[in-house]
Amino acid sequence: MRAADGGFYPSRTLPSVTRRSKTIFAALLLSGMSMFVIAGLIGRDSATDVSVSQNPAIDELIPNRGDEVLQQASVGIDLAPEFRLLSLVISPNLNCTGGVEVIDFTNQLEGLNRYVYVADSGKPLGSLSADDNCAVAIFEETSRPGSTQRIDWQFTVN
Repeated sequence: MRAADGGFYPSRTLPSVTRRSKTIFAALLLSGMSMFVIAGLIGRDSATDVSVSQNPAIDELIPNRGDEVLQQASVGIDLAPEFRLLSLVISPNLNCTGGVEVIDFTNQLEGLNRYVYVADSGKPLGSLSADDNCAVAIFEETSRPGSTQRIDWQFTVN
């Protein structure tokens, strides 16, 4: 229809949206939301260890559970300031059996409360065993002596 001034009246109806257009829009919207969820899951620390992240005593395992490291890599644990390490045993298998106590040869970084063992000649372990290894740490809260906690973790040496 033409208006008195020669122009056209604005259309009062919107163009019809087909079922196909609605389906495509819904699919794009759904895939976009899925991408956000996937990005959120990937963006999280994928190496997060529930036993570590939910234990206020432990800040970090060295190496992380499941890591692949070199034979001269450091093995240890980073504890919260109010805890101390009592035992660190490194085993040449995933069963955590037949291990070697290395607590007397660990270096403690006081300010960080990080206990680290580095295999070297003249120490109980000259090098970490090839393939599978397990470390077991026993620690206690300094304000509650005798109340110990234990954690073990496995890693691979190449």
